[in-house]
Amino acid sequence: KLESNVDTAKEELKEKVLKINEFTAEYYHQNLYKPTAKIAQEYVKKRKMNRETLESYRIGFSGKYDELYKALKNQGFGEKEILESNLVRKNDKGRYYDFYQNRLMIPICDVRGKVIAFGGRALEENPERKYMNSPDTIVYNKGRHLFGLNIAKKDAKKRLLIVEGYMDVISLHQRGITNVVASLGTALTEQQGWLLRKSTEQIILGFDADSAGQNAVEKSISILQKMGCDMRVLQIEGAKDPDEYIVKFGEGRFKLAVDNAISVVEFKVKNLKKDLNLENTGDKIKFLNQIAKILSEVE
Repeated sequence: KLESNVDTAKEELKEKVLKINEFTAEYYHQNLYKPTAKIAQEYVKKRKMNRETLESYRIGFSGKYDELYKALKNQGFGEKEILESNLVRKNDKGRYYDFYQNRLMIPICDVRGKVIAFGGRALEENPERKYMNSPDTIVYNKGRHLFGLNIAKKDAKKRLLIVEGYMDVISLHQRGITNVVASLGTALTEQQGWLLRKSTEQIILGFDADSAGQNAVEKSISILQKMGCDMRVLQIEGAKDPDEYIVKFGEGRFKLAVDNAISVVEFKVKNLKKDLNLENTGDKIKFLNQIAKILSEVE
């Protein structure tokens, strides 16, 4: 009996936290259109986000010290669920303050579109932390979800592009690439792998061009290969990430890059070549041995 009571209490708390998240997403979104959100409006303009994008992703703005806390109290939410949502914290003096302040707010939704967490991007120059993401809560575990899947899934049957950050997703969506999602951490987890596998026929890994991004590609390949996924790897020259690439070279060239994404075997061979000098016989033998190993892993 006790156990079922604990479960019921937990379920009820979960429901309340989801309601808080839903209210907060709407609250932040409405905030964005107010005169007090000038700094956010300027950023949105600079990133060329149109009204449709702002509404699709319900982009918002978090205000001052405890505005959200007061709004939640006015809605009749209790301390327990407010703190559980992690949107509000309590300081040593017992004062409540909003976890997100003065940031561009991006709700993170599950596949069904329920708001389970938030990401906040700093708007002032040289902040201590450029991005702040919700810690795991009673309703959110970052390794289990993909940002933007609730929006991408209707265009993702054939092919789904996965990128690193939510700003990449939003920027690409804004420019007509709608079958795009982001992993909410660095490398993919198995649960995210299964989500991808269920959602699409072909997965294109479009992580950043830097070494961290390329390492994430390697790790993601090993996870997705076990699941028998059809994968390709996006190659972009002249930009550090998909967002920068599409802004610089346009949607046409980006789509071409997606169409020309290389196979996993090609990607691995390309990486091998980087560290070897093929003029050298020893390196040549090493190269051929490694290739044989790569090919032996292909089904």
